[in-house]
Amino acid sequence: MVKARVREVGGRISFRDLAEWAKDTEIGSLFVLYAIVKDMIDQGELVALEGYEELPELMMWQAPKVVALPEVAQEIKPKERKAKPEEAKIKERLEEEMSLEEYGKILEEEIEKPKLEIDIEKLDEDLKKALSYLSEYWSVGEIRFKLDLKKLGIQDPDKVLYKLLDMDVIDLTPGGVVNLKVELPKIKKKPSLIGFI
Repeated sequence: MVKARVREVGGRISFRDLAEWAKDTEIGSLFVLYAIVKDMIDQGELVALEGYEELPELMMWQAPKVVALPEVAQEIKPKERKAKPEEAKIKERLEEEMSLEEYGKILEEEIEKPKLEIDIEKLDEDLKKALSYLSEYWSVGEIRFKLDLKKLGIQDPDKVLYKLLDMDVIDLTPGGVVNLKVELPKIKKKPSLIGFI
């Protein structure tokens, strides 16, 4: 019945015009028409042209602006329209977009962390352990950082934290995140028996 109506008016009709027609048929309700049209679009019997719009009469559900028969939709080219300034900016930005991997590589090239200017071998054991930890976990919550330092055998994690802050090796965000600020040289870990198994 709906498909016959769309064919009758030339293969294309606005949803609002279709709703006006449906009032005087056995369909009657806008909600019933919406369900029928949605099913027909899902099954490929109709095509939604020109996108969707929220209709207050449908409790803000999105109905197609215009529906058409698939064969008619293929013949119709979308109207060329001038983009609004904000749309043009978005389009320009999307055209310039790149993959996250490409973006990450560019960031790595452009923003190099300063190298640590301190001889690690001359530091005390607690600082060495903390730097070794930070070479693996360069951004970690303050509480997790202190707990993990305790597990590594460091008696006073607060003292180590403040020493690293003084050395300008890390920063501590107001939200309680410890971030490594410098590039650390590879720190050799002592071999363990697990490594041999």
